[in-house]
Amino acid sequence: MAVSPKSSNPSGAKTMAELMAGNASAFNVFKKGQEVDGIVKKLTPSEILLDIGAKSDALVLEVDKTNQDNLMRALKVGDKVKAVVLSPESEEGFPVVSLRRALDNLIYSDLGKLASSGEDMEITVLEPTRGGFFAASENGMRGFLPTSQVLTQDNLTGKKIKAKLIEVDREKKRIIFSQKATEYITDTQKLRTLFPKAKKVKALVTQVAPYGIFVTVEGEGGKLVEGFIHISEIAYERVENINLLYKKGESIDAAVLDIDSENRRVNLSVKSTLEDTFSKVAEKYKKEDKIKGTVSRVSSRGITLELEKGVNAFIPADKIPAGSTYKAGDSVNAEVTDVDAKKRVVVVSPIVTKTFVGYR
Repeated sequence: MAVSPKSSNPSGAKTMAELMAGNASAFNVFKKGQEVDGIVKKLTPSEILLDIGAKSDALVLEVDKTNQDNLMRALKVGDKVKAVVLSPESEEGFPVVSLRRALDNLIYSDLGKLASSGEDMEITVLEPTRGGFFAASENGMRGFLPTSQVLTQDNLTGKKIKAKLIEVDREKKRIIFSQKATEYITDTQKLRTLFPKAKKVKALVTQVAPYGIFVTVEGEGGKLVEGFIHISEIAYERVENINLLYKKGESIDAAVLDIDSENRRVNLSVKSTLEDTFSKVAEKYKKEDKIKGTVSRVSSRGITLELEKGVNAFIPADKIPAGSTYKAGDSVNAEVTDVDAKKRVVVVSPIVTKTFVGYR
């Protein structure tokens, strides 16, 4: 008696196509770009395999060798991870996936812990860019090292240096390194606590620039704080050449103005610690008073006279009599017309006499 196909096929499949479809239904079908859950099955320097529920294990493909090395350090067999499908089925028949997103999660998690702990780390300075350098952490994450956060004037390209993470913002894809933070306090909130406005400090000059003075101030825990004094905050009088007033290594008294959050330093003022002698000028020089001064500067805007040390008078160009000329050192008789407290100058008009010295 012949055996029927039904009785000879326990699965109930009537054709080979039905049999294959039945077996295939036990596996997931994936699409390119799909995020899938996986379990690390194999982890070697040459190959990482994941079980993602496909017919065969998925091969992790990372073009950047640094990413592959970082995955080797961060993962172990049995770990559950999320992967992104690059190809549902390669020519060899297995899926190809990327763990770049998972690696970013791991790296940002580690960087966040480093930033919170304030620990030193080693970074490699890759190349210069506007305002600083591109640099990379040991786990391959690239960030920015601003020039304001560098300790040396030397070329750092290609060098490994100690630094701290001072900002990690995954949403903005921003990582900021600081070499200076290894020796200086750069946390802006801490700076605000340590240096409230108007606090008097002793500062040590580290650099004199045409526009101001860079200094260091003692912080806490043996660490320093960088400070800056703009040329306009050196004295109440106009300062022409800072190099004549200050030298590197000199100690000066200053007062806190505010905290520069961008450059992570303290803005200071010298003149805030000094008496404003001009406050007495308005009392001494009143309108219609007759005064005598010595020409200290001649410009197209007018003539500047020195009345006494630290006190200047100014003759506007439109008040200079036609045909009159002045030169430095000339003695001039004038009448006070105003006292400009903002510009810190006594405004005067020359008194013309037949015997006035300086007129031609």
